[in-house]
Amino acid sequence: MEPVGAGSVSGGASAGADAVLERVRRYWDWRAESFREDVRAAPNRQAWLDAYAGAATRLFPGRREPLRVLDVGSGTGFVAIAFAELGHDVTAVEPAPAMIAIAEREAAAAGVRIDVRTGYADPLPALRGGFDLVTCRNLLWTLPDPVRALAGWRTVLRPGGAVLVADGLWNTPRQELRLLCTGWRPRGARSIGWRFLTAYRGLRRSLPYYRGLDQERAQRLLARAGYADPTPLDDLLAPGAYRAGTGDGHFLTAGRAR
Repeated sequence: MEPVGAGSVSGGASAGADAVLERVRRYWDWRAESFREDVRAAPNRQAWLDAYAGAATRLFPGRREPLRVLDVGSGTGFVAIAFAELGHDVTAVEPAPAMIAIAEREAAAAGVRIDVRTGYADPLPALRGGFDLVTCRNLLWTLPDPVRALAGWRTVLRPGGAVLVADGLWNTPRQELRLLCTGWRPRGARSIGWRFLTAYRGLRRSLPYYRGLDQERAQRLLARAGYADPTPLDDLLAPGAYRAGTGDGHFLTAGRAR
């Protein structure tokens, strides 16, 4: 099951990374419009707004002024727009041009402003530091080196800032069988299953979490990347926050910059 969320393309400095990035970028440019349709049709948007509002309150108790939020791998802007609607100052980073164009249109339609930058999750583009919160949704599975990426995000966080990660289990053998049998026609009009499997067939060995990760693995990644007190926030994630009926695990977790 290809994750329906905010994150899309990752980056990195390892050998052969440029070829990997270009293949992934092409896929997500192709996927952008149907991805937008999926996100729009999902009946779970309020659940995510509630979860992000609760996470901001829990991570920054007593904070009244807006947070400076950086949304990494923003895709069509789902998370960035949600935080902007909650009243925060949001910068979004996304490398796929078609995704960026949609995110800007979606933000305008929602009546909010997000500062969208072209760039990858690892390394980040040049940004002014001092962010209170770095967020990503359904992104870690796309990263060739998620520990390095997470560590890089610490460099733009202020002391005491936090990272907030939403992710889950993706592309399991059972899910891939479903793609092969059905083609997986998403909420949009086009069937994308075969295209997804073809695009990622040669990339799996470069993506250590291609099949996703659970809460325990995510907390280990945060600790290895230098974050203090990795904390599960699954109680904020409503049962309907992801597509119902898949039986797949999903999580919300946070870590604090030292």
